[in-house]
Amino acid sequence: MNLLIVESPSKAKTIEKYLGSGWHVIASVGHVRDLVPENGSVDTEHDFEMRWQIMPGKEKQIKLITDNVKKADAVYLASDPDREGEAIAWHILDILNSKKLLGKTPVYRVAFHEITKNAVTDAIAHPREIDKNLVDAYLVRRALDYLIGFEISPLLWRRNLGKSAGRVQSVAVKLVVDREREIEDFVATEYWSVGAKCDFNKQNFDSTLTVFDGEKIDKMTLKNNADVDKILSKLKTPVCAAVSRIERKKVSNKPYAPFTTSTLQQEAARKLYFSSKKTMSVAQKLYENGFITYMRTDATNLSAEAVGEIRKFIAKNYGDKFLPASPNVYVTKSKNAQEAHEAIRPTHFDAPANGLLGDEKKLYDLIWKRTIACQMTNAEFDSVAADILTDNKIATFHAVGRTRTFDGFMKVYIEDRDDNDDDTDAKLPAMDVGDKITITEITPAQHFTQPPARYTEASLVKKLEELGIGRPSTYATIMSTIVDRKYVEQDKQRRFHPTSGGWVIAAYLAKYFADLVDVNFTAKTEDTLDDVSNGKTEKIAALNDFWGDTRGMISGARDVKTGDIIDEINTFMKKHMFPNGDNKCPKCGGALGIKLSKFGPFIGCENYPKCDYTMRLNTTDSAVQTQNKNEPMELGEGISYRVGKFGPYVTDGKKNASARKYTRDSITLEIAHELLSADKKKVEPIELGKNPKTDKMIYFYPTGRYGAYISSNRVNVGVTEQPDLETAIDLINNKKPTKRFSKK
Repeated sequence: MNLLIVESPSKAKTIEKYLGSGWHVIASVGHVRDLVPENGSVDTEHDFEMRWQIMPGKEKQIKLITDNVKKADAVYLASDPDREGEAIAWHILDILNSKKLLGKTPVYRVAFHEITKNAVTDAIAHPREIDKNLVDAYLVRRALDYLIGFEISPLLWRRNLGKSAGRVQSVAVKLVVDREREIEDFVATEYWSVGAKCDFNKQNFDSTLTVFDGEKIDKMTLKNNADVDKILSKLKTPVCAAVSRIERKKVSNKPYAPFTTSTLQQEAARKLYFSSKKTMSVAQKLYENGFITYMRTDATNLSAEAVGEIRKFIAKNYGDKFLPASPNVYVTKSKNAQEAHEAIRPTHFDAPANGLLGDEKKLYDLIWKRTIACQMTNAEFDSVAADILTDNKIATFHAVGRTRTFDGFMKVYIEDRDDNDDDTDAKLPAMDVGDKITITEITPAQHFTQPPARYTEASLVKKLEELGIGRPSTYATIMSTIVDRKYVEQDKQRRFHPTSGGWVIAAYLAKYFADLVDVNFTAKTEDTLDDVSNGKTEKIAALNDFWGDTRGMISGARDVKTGDIIDEINTFMKKHMFPNGDNKCPKCGGALGIKLSKFGPFIGCENYPKCDYTMRLNTTDSAVQTQNKNEPMELGEGISYRVGKFGPYVTDGKKNASARKYTRDSITLEIAHELLSADKKKVEPIELGKNPKTDKMIYFYPTGRYGAYISSNRVNVGVTEQPDLETAIDLINNKKPTKRFSKK
């Protein structure tokens, strides 16, 4: 029996049908091994040695693999044809060798980019060794992610700055925050345009003023209504005019390249409203069931066999006019597109696949149309531009028309855009120089310059790709991670804006881990990984290069006081929090600023604990708003925030919980849930360090009767968050005695 090991069970079923008797196909169900989740699993002092363990829940799968290997005459490792797939094959082989199960049983690595009978049997007929360079690139990537996770993330947790930081996700968050800062800093500028409705032999068309009184009128020339009034005073309708210049030319649009992972995610977001994660999930199913080629690729080329089939289909179904004389060739833009050989395409071209339903059908149709269209002829247009000069020679208007004369590839497919522009087709009447035109109406319009648009998933993926950050296998994960970590949210237009947590993490990383979120540094790291994949750079050299840059940042960040961090964040976020510059506390007049807690950042007063004013940090608008009403405030899911005889509390109708530490602005549904479900059992305190004045340990208690507090030598002080040791010492040693004990 020959044993073939693939990644997914559905793929295993499809392939086993092709291979028939004498073969058994089983699945690893993705990765089977990962680094031990504890410090030291990547030993930076000894050439970055790594300690691995079977992933929790994969023991059963490993047993299935080992039991079948014992009965196999030959083992074929057929995980996906990319860096991660190569790593899975390497892990399985390493496990089998460590268990000494192979003996004389030969092991082969096979890779195919589509699940068709020909592709699978051809791959088996041409096996190879596991690609050491691809595995080394995976090991470098995994080590980098681990080192960041175990070295930087604890700095975030300890100070309530965020949940995690990553090489690429942090850059994605920074891009979203930077765009929001651009929007907030943007100052709209007024400008005007002057249009005209024209008539030629009872055919109407529009034009725009381009020259007036000898002055060229550009977009920003007319700054206000007064400028327009000067023009209108000299142009009284109807205005007699004539065509002074006309230009006709043939224009053609080339078809779009077949899909890469990035362009598929972008177009599925625009046309189908799919998230990147959903696109990849649906594409995975299509691939595993043999409908499309491998869906993680940055290549735009197609095999000669595929191009031949596409051209036959076009000639048969659309005619020779839609078939170019020679195949269209697309050059891959990505300089490191080495991990896959083809673009994403259907495995068969005779017709859209039957039997598909729902999302799978929608995505398949999109891929099918794009692939067929990429080998069709250009779309052709007649473009006409005309200048209309008024009879008094004082004004020239410009009109443009474009008419599609041949569909070409547009018969099958038209690409959408991220942000609509004014490039729409308009038709002009057949005119010649000297033809008389009547301007029937002058149409001035006021405009304001617009801030840059927030990123959509499509435009953010496109930006990351342009910057050389991330790779086909990572885009969907990046998008879902920054949302799951609650660093960004999407509005009703599916555009990203940063949450308060996203602002805080961006501010912190920009100050103390500038290289980590620097697009050039991150792109260089991606290039280094590709160089390792190509055998141009050694694994240890790549890791030393990265760790040398990162270790210094981590060491420096460890020693920074929490108060200094908060000062930096306040500086970074001041305009966002207080766009009017007013950060005075409405309760005591002190300065308001960012505060950090396990529930997320909020705004509080500098005079805490004397002043307990707090407010929620709104992520999209000004944070400053005052609400002191005592009526119930619905938080959702039947839970409300109320103010009673003994202060604020939250209730679900059955149970109440004190919310005295929270105001209407700082309370959230998540906090309310936590308050209502708080465990009344004893909570283990956190040791902050010894008080040098008493030589007694200071403890932090996350929960208590009145909320979080610190305690040392029978002295308790309420706090809103876990303080650093310096702050805790100050609070304990300077606590004023209560009246009850001051008499003693």
